[in-house]
Parts: sequence; structure tokens; C-alpha cells
Amino acid sequence: MTTTKVVERTDRMPLLKRFGKMAYRLLETMTESAYRGFQSRMPYAYI
Repeated sequence: MTTTKVVERTDRMPLLKRFGKMAYRLLETMTESAYRGFQSRMPYAYI
């Protein structure tokens, strides 16, 4: 019983980490593109 729990836990962790990294990258690209869009709309594009 204890071995199955340990295997389950180690099996689930990389998936969680992968999903977290993916979500972080998605958020990062979204905010970056939004910031670039904001910059392009401003008359002073180069800050």
C-alpha cells in the first residue's frame, strides 16, 4: 500500500511541474505580447 502511494506521488509530480511550466510560459508570452502592443500604440515606442 505504501509503495503504490510513493509511485503515485512521483508519477504525478513531473506532470504537475510540466503543466506549471507550460502555464508560466503561456502567461509570459501573453504579457510580453500585450506589453509590445502597448508600446507600439504609444508615440514613444523606445523607453
